[in-house]
Amino acid sequence: MLKVTCIPAYNVETMIYDVVIRSKQFVDMVIVCDDGSVDDTIRQASKAGAVVISHEKNLGKGAALKSLFDYCRKINADIVVTIDGDGQFLPEEIPKLTKSMIENNSDVVIGYRFEDNEEMPAYRKVGNKFLDRMSNSISESPFRDTQSGFRAYSKKAVNTIDFNHAGFTADAEILIDASQKGLKISEEKVTVLYDTGKKTSTKNPILHAGGVFASLVEMIIIKHPLKYLGIPGILILFLGIVFSIITFIIFNDLRTLPISYAIISLVFLTLGSMMILVSGVLFSINRTVYHK
Repeated sequence: MLKVTCIPAYNVETMIYDVVIRSKQFVDMVIVCDDGSVDDTIRQASKAGAVVISHEKNLGKGAALKSLFDYCRKINADIVVTIDGDGQFLPEEIPKLTKSMIENNSDVVIGYRFEDNEEMPAYRKVGNKFLDRMSNSISESPFRDTQSGFRAYSKKAVNTIDFNHAGFTADAEILIDASQKGLKISEEKVTVLYDTGKKTSTKNPILHAGGVFASLVEMIIIKHPLKYLGIPGILILFLGIVFSIITFIIFNDLRTLPISYAIISLVFLTLGSMMILVSGVLFSINRTVYHK
């Protein structure tokens, strides 16, 4: 059974050597995807004994995960564990995830972080929980930590899961796709360190959360177009009709066109019609895609 640890890495020269060395104790191979780092990440990962694949420029965590998954398919890996390269997760807990996968016959095991965790900054807890709720509304599953990068995947999962987002939204998109394809997903409590003594994030947390939020909104609308576009579109169209009637009544009584009411009615009628049309198109596409 070939066990592999995959590490997406970007400018983590101070931590990657340690993460690779510690991970090697529990798997047969460690693969690092350097996502366009401008520091010494590649050399440190290679020095620690990892197989290193690299992107010429920074493409995002999702792009790094896609490259890692592609590599794992080529080498026919049986179990793939993903872990971040910044040292926040403990490689010593890799066996906890792989054991849970084998014992529970799971395709994906999420290492969730939040139970009794007092170290996580409050703003990050709130932000992550909000993103979890959004992700779960799409996947229709009660995952506790959809943003965790510490996970274990079976060969079936690696060969089945498909995702397109290049950024941090990939973590949630992977779970959504796995859920929709009927893969078995379980969770295992893991330790997370927020004070490693080193810088653990290369992206502003507000920009990070904002980018993930925008991508999740896009996925929610695409997944449930009638609920989030069609119904609001009907309501807006109805308001447009109401304002059109008011406009006609005022014009009929005063023989003067109320410009403001006319503009509002035109905007609402156009917007409502477009939302209903788009929701219908997306609904048809979804039926085609998911009922092949």
